[in-house]
Amino acid sequence: MQFAFPIIISIIGIVAFSYMIERRSLRRSLQRRLHASFGQKPDRKEEAPNYKETAVYYNLLKRTLSEDELVDEITWEDLEMDRVFGRINQTVSCAGEQILYAWLHYLPRDKELLKKREKVIQYFAGHEKEREKAWLILHSLRKDSVNYYLPEYMEQLEFQGIPFVLFCKCLLCSLVLLILCVLITGNPLARALAGINFFVNLAVYAFSKTKYEIQMEALYGIIRTVKTADAIFPLCRESFMEEEAQAVAESLGRLKSVSRMVLFLEQKKQARLSGDMIALAGDYLAGAFMWDFILYDRAVRLLLKRNENFLRLYRFAGEADACISVASFRKSMDFYCVPRFTKERILEAERLCHPLLEHGVANDFRLKKNVILTGSNASGKSTFVKAAAVNLILGQSIHTCVAEKMLMPDILVLTSMAVRDDVLSGESYYIREIRYLKRMIERSGRSRLVFCGIDEILRGTNTKERIAASLAVLTYLNKRNCILMTATHDLELAQELGGHFENYHFCESVEEGDVLFDYKLKKGISCTTNALRLLKAMNFPEEIVREARGKIAEAQGIPEEGQEEKGEV
Repeated sequence: MQFAFPIIISIIGIVAFSYMIERRSLRRSLQRRLHASFGQKPDRKEEAPNYKETAVYYNLLKRTLSEDELVDEITWEDLEMDRVFGRINQTVSCAGEQILYAWLHYLPRDKELLKKREKVIQYFAGHEKEREKAWLILHSLRKDSVNYYLPEYMEQLEFQGIPFVLFCKCLLCSLVLLILCVLITGNPLARALAGINFFVNLAVYAFSKTKYEIQMEALYGIIRTVKTADAIFPLCRESFMEEEAQAVAESLGRLKSVSRMVLFLEQKKQARLSGDMIALAGDYLAGAFMWDFILYDRAVRLLLKRNENFLRLYRFAGEADACISVASFRKSMDFYCVPRFTKERILEAERLCHPLLEHGVANDFRLKKNVILTGSNASGKSTFVKAAAVNLILGQSIHTCVAEKMLMPDILVLTSMAVRDDVLSGESYYIREIRYLKRMIERSGRSRLVFCGIDEILRGTNTKERIAASLAVLTYLNKRNCILMTATHDLELAQELGGHFENYHFCESVEEGDVLFDYKLKKGISCTTNALRLLKAMNFPEEIVREARGKIAEAQGIPEEGQEEKGEV
């Protein structure tokens, strides 16, 4: 027996040492992974990720923002901004992911906000040691489902308390008094009542703790956020404006008492989850005294008075993570630029690319007038409009453009491109498109300049009415407060509006029967089409190609063989 105690101590020491070694090994492995991922393209396996949880913070935030500063749902879907977000997103925390998602939806008129953002991005880009420490700390804010709902939880905090907390306090007081009575007097009745009281308390705890498990988890998430903000604050304080830094420091001070309170509950939970029988027995013993519910309710009531302090820390931690992600995105690109802003109605770019294209063809342009883009199928018209619109969003949200130079005004972005029938609402393609165009007409009458990107205007109706209505809509928008860029196959539109719009086009060449595109923007109206060339290149039956060629020749009143010279096969 005399050797039993040293053996037990040795075993405990070995277990503790092994645990420490394993923790250190996991930490170093995570550090290596984070270090290697910076500046790399994110590995996104899913084609259409679901960002429903990511959007929780933005859905709450947008209620406080002006409609003229938001990227609306139509534009977001048209430009496949979920995929653009996925390309930029290398955040390691739920807060960072939600903040970055909200940034891409928000085009602030106050460009000073972008300068503040830029300062933090530049800081993390240039301070590797601090960046990796901050990223490692932020990683503790795990992307668990419950953590995405913390902003919503805080929004509804007044309803998150324990409604029967007074009953819990009464049960606690009665149990304590009965125990004291037993200890002082040894009364058998008091002993029996204390036993009954204890088992009633235990039953209430066991029955109710599962019901409040999610709320408890949210509370733990709140405290982890506070601890994370506290840990990264010294690492990046100098990158934030002094006023913001002071506000963060004040919020940390006000939430320390709540942190200590909830830390006790979280440690108790972790001990219980470890499977240790002593910890499990201790959990139920403490539960019989109602400490979990009483402390939880007390913490919620304290948080109610410090709601804004928590949201400030949530934003602080999330913004740090989002800024690291933007710095990583910049490094992963072949080139990028910080946009310059002008008060003139002008849009200018050198080597503009779409961020989703691996080796996209870069284009230069300088637009002072509205633009009509013509060109053959698949020549690059729609992609160019999307590239311009996406870069206007990125320039005004994360202060980053996929171009070598970019000059832009303060501008809202609206598009009408990926129009579809809506079976559920019963809206046809044409009805939806005119609704999309109507919002452009309404928003372009306000004080903020609007970029309107349109692909194949009014294609949901017949040719005669389409040309007439399109001319009327484009002529009207040309007089409004907007920069308009529309891609079309209707050469009549480009010819009719040539005096008021600038004409640009994309074209292709045919080599050995293949249709080749250079995706380079050129001045003027396109003089070629390629619908039949593409049919032939894709090995459609010769009968179909010949029949189509004959119909075109008949309609134009020219010999069939003359179509080749006109570029229409």
